[in-house]
Amino acid sequence: RYAAKLVGWYPEDPLQALAVDEAMDSINELASKAPQASTEEEKKVQREEFQKTIMTKYASMLEQRIEAAGGSGFLASGICVADLFLEGNVTAIETGFWDFIDPKFFEAYPGIMKTVESVRENAKVKAYYASIAK
Repeated sequence: RYAAKLVGWYPEDPLQALAVDEAMDSINELASKAPQASTEEEKKVQREEFQKTIMTKYASMLEQRIEAAGGSGFLASGICVADLFLEGNVTAIETGFWDFIDPKFFEAYPGIMKTVESVRENAKVKAYYASIAK
């Protein structure tokens, strides 16, 4: 949050900051609930159930928050650190980092996907990735 404040991606307004914190804490909470198991077979069954239940519940809540803010991020005023945090987690799922979770899971949530796309197309984000690719 400190770094986000320095670049203007964490709001000064307390209610907007609350929205950002809620989103980030919810994303963290979702990740912490991802089942781990002693065997791959158990993990597969547990993760499939997790996706149908807990993941769907959290994704729906995040989608509602994004839609309430205009449909392309957690804040109507523009990109924020919670948007970046969401993009990182969606990317992890899309690339298979979360095994036994459908990589296309978030495609059912247009606000989430629009938020992810807006982060990926952000000039500062693109410049950062270009700077570390060298």
